[in-house]
Formats: sequence, structure tokens, C-alpha cells
Amino acid sequence: MMTVQIEITDRSQPEADDQHLLKNLNRLFLWVNSGCNARCRMCDIWREKPGRTLSVEDVRGWAPEWSRLDLEYVILCGESLMHPDIFQIAQIIREHGIRVELLSNGLLLKRHAESVAQHCDEFRVSLDGPREIHNSVRGVPRAFERLDEGLVELRRQRPDMGVDGRCAVHRLNFQHLRATVQAAKDLGLRSISFSGTDLHNEEAFRRFSTLDQQYIAALAVREADLPDLTRELELLREECAEDFASGYISDTPEELDAMLLQYYRGVAGVGPMPQVRCNTPWSSAILEYDGTVRPCFPMSAYGDIRVFGTLEAAINSPKALAFRRGLDVASDSTCQNCVCPTLFTGA
Repeated sequence: MMTVQIEITDRSQPEADDQHLLKNLNRLFLWVNSGCNARCRMCDIWREKPGRTLSVEDVRGWAPEWSRLDLEYVILCGESLMHPDIFQIAQIIREHGIRVELLSNGLLLKRHAESVAQHCDEFRVSLDGPREIHNSVRGVPRAFERLDEGLVELRRQRPDMGVDGRCAVHRLNFQHLRATVQAAKDLGLRSISFSGTDLHNEEAFRRFSTLDQQYIAALAVREADLPDLTRELELLREECAEDFASGYISDTPEELDAMLLQYYRGVAGVGPMPQVRCNTPWSSAILEYDGTVRPCFPMSAYGDIRVFGTLEAAINSPKALAFRRGLDVASDSTCQNCVCPTLFTGA
């Protein structure tokens, strides 16, 4: 299996301070509500008490500025279909010329398929593997079946709406990559992509009191399992060559070697972590339901949008500027443990 060497983008030493000012954004991840209706094995967001939300009034007040930032996409995340006014929020965003992508586990999709079809430009679902694996990882009854039913209804409402899938790979599903691709086809998904599973950052997935060695051991691909992961990736490359060529699997084989095999070799301590090529802190931002603004999910917050008044003020605050001024993705410990080392979100 090839060891991938990925170009490092180092923007920690600019020629002038104005290179740290963000005058536009490519994407804004809008985490609209607390809690979740799944019980995923690799995430603790569901342990949060639900009901804390960004309001329609919040978004109506902020959206004009987002348009001035040349924002291309707002990605609605958390389990957005639990938000009581999510489609009003989506409509406001789209009225300002910004595309809306909604991320979901699909458990509520059948109920909301008509509104998703009407108010969203893109829809992406989590897929953990074939039926039995997906249901086990999601931790709720009939998760796969409910996702399937929702997708059928969405296609009925809007046949031309492509739905993409995303699979976080870990110890519970790494032997089922080919079966995951087939499950994606069975569900009628437009594409499927993969990533590793975050095992390092408490900020991501709200694991402030649970990310211990027992938690990590339950999800990490162990050293003894690495030959099986290697073989599964080899078979995926061989048996799904047409899916790589067509882009149905939206990662390249080399990217999967880095994101999965090299990542879990690093986690097991038998090799280096993948080298990083990423510009997310310079092109995207996270805005959470409590007003928190951060550069990406695992990283510490810049502050609160309600304190700064605008998103632009928050992402260009003294703390934000100092963060980008000092960030070297080649050596930052959070970046080095990233499950998407090849993420590149814009110019």
C-alpha cells in the first residue's frame, strides 16, 4: 500500500498582517441546534439537552452580511431536521443568494422530504455501512430503514435532487468499505466519501468527559487489524475501480490510504500521521447555536458572534488574527490529528 505524501500548505508566515484578514468566506457551517436523535458510537452530541437553537431572527439579521462576504455555501449541521424552523432559516439564506446544504442522519427525512426538496440545494447523509452495521453504529432501531424510506420520499418529491453520503470509518466498520459502497448504491445515493474517525479532540462531537483510553480503544483500528484494513482498501481499489474513475467514490485511492491506513497507523503508534494540506481556517468558519464562532470543529473558539455583533468582526477579532498568524498546519497538534488531512476548501 502506498504511503501518501501530501503537500503542506503553510500560511503561518505572511508577508503582511492584512493576509490574515478574512474578507470573504467559502463556507459557513451553521450548527443550528443542540442534541441529536441518534446515539452514535463515535459522537456525544446526543448527550446534550436538546432545545437550544439559533433563531429565525438571528439568521435574518446576519444573512445580509454573509452575502457581502461572498459566502457560497451555508452547511446546516447538528441534526438540523430537529430544528422547528429550519426551513425558514434555509429560505432566508437562499434569498441572499447563498446555497444551502443540509447534513442529516436521515431519521426524520421522510417527514420533512417535501420541505428539504423545496428549500435545500444539497443534501448529505451519514452512512456507517450496510444495514446491520449502520443500525448498530447509529444506536437506534431501524436507522437504515428510516433513512431508506426518507430517501424514497425525497426522490418522489424531487427526482433530480442528488444526495451524497459520508462514512466515518472506525473499528466497527472498517472491514465493510466495499459493502458500504454497495449500500450507498442501494439507497440511491449520488456519491459516497469516507473519512477517519476523530479520536483526539474533545471540542469535536462534544466529548468533554468521555474521550478516554477506553473510548478510543473501542473505535480505533488496532495495530493487529491494520493488515485487514490494508486488504480491504486493496479490494476496494480493485473491485470498485469504475466507482473511483466515475467519482462515485469521491475520494481517490491515494486519499483513502492517507485518511484511513496512514491515519490509523499513526493512531496505533506504528507510523507517522498523514501530512496535512488544509486551508479551512482561512476560508471557512463554524457558527454554533449558542453564538460560538470557531475556525473548524476541533479548534478552540474565536468568541461569540453576539459579543462581536457580526460574523466578520468575530473572524477578524484580535484572537482570530493571532490564531491564524501563529497557525502552522504542518506542526499544529490539532491539525496533525485531523481525519481529513487533504481538505482544501477554496482559494
